This record gives sequence, structure tokens and C-alpha cells, in this order.
Amino acid sequence: MKYFICKDANKFTKHDYDQYGQWFWYADDQVKCYQGDGYIVLYCGYLIEGDIVDACERLSFHEENGNFFAVKLTPEGEFELFLDYFNNHKIFIGRKYGIEISNWLPFMTCHEHDIVREALVYDMLQREWSQPQSDTLFEHINNFLPPYDYMSDCKKAMEVEAGDEYGLTCYIHECMEQHAEKIKSLYPKRFISLSEGIDSALQSQYFKDDPQYGYTIDPCDAGEKGLYWKQKQWDKFENVSVFNFEMSKVKEYMDKYFFDSTTRWASILPTMIQVAEADPDIVMYGVNGDEMFFRDLTPHLHAICLHYLPKCDTITQLKQYIRNDVNSKIHMYGADYTVGDDHCPWDYVDIYFDYWLRGMPKWRDKHFMENEMLRQMTPKYYTRAISVNNDVMTGSLFNDRRIYHEVFKMNNEYLREEAMDSPIQRKLLDRFEFEFDTPCKDVLYADYDGLHENIFPSTVPHCLEQNI
Repeated sequence: MKYFICKDANKFTKHDYDQYGQWFWYADDQVKCYQGDGYIVLYCGYLIEGDIVDACERLSFHEENGNFFAVKLTPEGEFELFLDYFNNHKIFIGRKYGIEISNWLPFMTCHEHDIVREALVYDMLQREWSQPQSDTLFEHINNFLPPYDYMSDCKKAMEVEAGDEYGLTCYIHECMEQHAEKIKSLYPKRFISLSEGIDSALQSQYFKDDPQYGYTIDPCDAGEKGLYWKQKQWDKFENVSVFNFEMSKVKEYMDKYFFDSTTRWASILPTMIQVAEADPDIVMYGVNGDEMFFRDLTPHLHAICLHYLPKCDTITQLKQYIRNDVNSKIHMYGADYTVGDDHCPWDYVDIYFDYWLRGMPKWRDKHFMENEMLRQMTPKYYTRAISVNNDVMTGSLFNDRRIYHEVFKMNNEYLREEAMDSPIQRKLLDRFEFEFDTPCKDVLYADYDGLHENIFPSTVPHCLEQNI
């Protein structure tokens, strides 16, 4: 899916190129070119409903629902960039050496004196749609941020407070089934990521006959307990390939398989290695189930805090309300982040108290807390880390604009009282007669310092080479 666009033909020394007006461009055979009236569009991907060629004609990408990137060029030298709502891809823009546009940073003009940082700022909530998250290691290159208003979309959905669980379950199933069939029609060789989690279990039901891929990390904090729940899930599927990621080999893995210097969450490397070896047409990675089903503990704590805040005169009183609430839901799937013994839900509650409720300054008011909750309901961009690093289409059945905000539209009491155990996902799994056992997800806590420390030395040499 690689391409490179600029206005200087002399930059192409290793690849043939095409020309359109002031633009010169190279693209591999996965990137298509649409010829419009006074413009062309270089694009790749699909619409969940409809034909992406129609979006090229309408230039309606911002409103579309799918998995794609597109670059519109005019012969006069103007351009416009488009990414799907869930940012399943990246587009890099550089202006120092003339305008350069690409999804493969090593194609772009970079010199050692352009390096302004050796590590990137990453958001602890793993959201990458703020301006600092668009920075690269190079002063003159940024990652394009499309103008979607995720927090407003979530807020509008929460204001609806309508819908029933059964009807929504049926609708989500129909959408996921249709999305899966579209993927099957376009991409014959599919890679389905399978962990111990409920998101992974649900997505894999729609690709039950495809190869499933899981991994372990040695060592990881959850240890044998983590492996137990993974193996129990893997045993329910046929054709599962498992990779054991050895932390002692981090540098070797990074040098061989890690290419994108803008990846902020290098802990996804085990999947990248499996993808590189499997060489599929598309990767299905179950991201954004936590968000879509309002199942994660931290935004739930925000919701509880917002609910009880008007009823409390003191911080101590508020903390007690929250503890009572969590105690009544300690058994729910979303109440914990690891199946291991090193953490428990109360650890996260204590962290929440320490971070948010040490005092109650005026700026930490209802509006501020609501914004923090909404921020954690917005999509994560894990898929683009794989798509760019491995040069492969990467998606998730949860990355669908038809369904992503639908659970948020349920009654707010339902979101507070029931959503953390993900009853809709459980009902969807019941349709497949699939018995889901994992008590909570496991985020695979481990010592990832070696991964982060090697991003710069493993990737920057590729960027400094002449690759186009």
C-alpha cells in the first residue's frame, strides 16, 4: 500500500513514477488511481457499504464508513488528504524539501540534522488525535490528523438515552456480519488476531474458518494465569498459531520487524512479527471493543463520579460512594485489567483516587470530568500501527460508524449499572453457542522498556536512507 508524492522528479532514483500536472508519484499495485474531472485520487481500502470508487467521484470520504486512505491531487499543485473515521492508516506530510506526501516515512527526504527528538510523546490513555501525537522524530514531518470531532460524537450519543438491549444486539450482529462478508469478498487471505479477551472472541466468530493467531510474552506479569486463559480460549478454535515473544530477544526482533519510527505503542510488536511471517491480505485486530461497549473501568469510574458528585459535600463521601459501587461490580468483566495476581480492581480505584480526587479544585468540575470520560470513549488507533509497519490492510469489526456509538445511546443508568460486564457482547456470543470463560481482560503487563528504547536505533537508519 506504499506511495510517495512530490513535485520533484529528481527524487525518484529507485522507483519509476507517474506524473499528473505538477505532481510526480509512485504507488505500488495495491494503491489505485481514480481519474476525476480536473483531479485524480490515489486511494486504497474499502467502504463497508457501497463502492469506494463512488466516494472518489463524490469526494465524500469524510462522511463515509470504511477502512481507507485517499489523496486528491489537482494538476495545479493542490492536494487534499482523507482518512477513515477510525484512522486505520497514516499519512505523513513534509514541507521542508518541497511538499512530500507518503504513508511510508522512509520514502521521505530526511537528514540527520532534521532529527529533533529521539522519543515521541505518547498519551497514557492511548489516544493519538491531539496535535502532539502527530509529531514525528523529524522536525519537518507530521502525521496527518483528520478533522473528526470524536468527543462531540460521543457526547451527542450519550444524550439520546433510548434503545433496547435486544434490538441493539440484533443490529450490531447484522452490521458485523455484513462487514465481515465484505472483507471476505475483498481479501482472500485473512489474519485473525485471537487473545483471551471478549472482543477477540467475538470478532473471531465472524471469521471462524480463518487462521487465528495468538501470542504469549515471556516473561509477563500474569505468568501462568495469563497463559491459562489464553490457552483455554485458543482450544475452542481450530487452526490457531501461537508465537512466544521472548523479551530477551527484543533488539533482534526490533531490528528485523520494526520499521515505523512513529509507532508509540511498540508493545504491539508480537502481532507485527506474526503478520510479517504470515503475509496476509488483511489483519483483523479486535481494537475498540472496550470503548464501543463502554466496558472499561476508568471511564466507568468517571461516570460514577459524575453521578454522585452533586450528592456529595466532601471528597471522603464521594470516595465511599465510588467504593460501594465498585464493590457491587467487582465480578464484572471490565472491573480489572489483568488475570494475574499483581493487580486487582482496588489498585486501579486507588490510582483513580490519587490522580483525580486528591482534592476538588474548581477546574475539576462536572464539565471537566465529563470531558475526561468522553475522551476515553473515543477510538484507539492500534490498527494503523500494524498497517503502516507491515504494509497491510488492518481493521476491526468494531471500527464501524454504524455501531460504534450505539451503546452510548442506551439509558445512562444502563451504562453505569450493566455495561461493564458487556451483556450485549455476551448475547452476541450466545448466538454462536460460544462459551466465554475469561474473567477479565489481560493487558499483558510486562517490562516493555527494551521495546521503547530501541524504536529510535531500529528505525531511524531506514528513514535516513534513499529509498524512493
